[in-house]
Amino acid sequence: MSLDTILAAGQALAAVHTVVDQTITAALYYGPGVLVTAAAYTAWRTGQWTVRWYDQLVQDRADRRAYTARAFRLCRVADSADAVMTIPADDLITYLDNKLAATPDLAPEEGR
Repeated sequence: MSLDTILAAGQALAAVHTVVDQTITAALYYGPGVLVTAAAYTAWRTGQWTVRWYDQLVQDRADRRAYTARAFRLCRVADSADAVMTIPADDLITYLDNKLAATPDLAPEEGR
């Protein structure tokens, strides 16, 4: 055990002692109503913090799932592109022309 550890433990003990002393002083001076109000406020804020923390946890998990799904789709596209690029040049041009011809026109310019 080093001297720094002993000093840190002493400071932590002094901080706890100060908090307990201040709480007792407040209870004797202001009465139990103030302590009950402070405890209720602390519980409320802790509850809010817990809800935000859990909401962030759920959001992070959803983000990870979306990222994983997108990464999987991009890997599938890359594998497909690699497979297509192994086709000889003349056959590749024919393949791409056939794909283009089979693709429906989803954005017709007339009628807009």
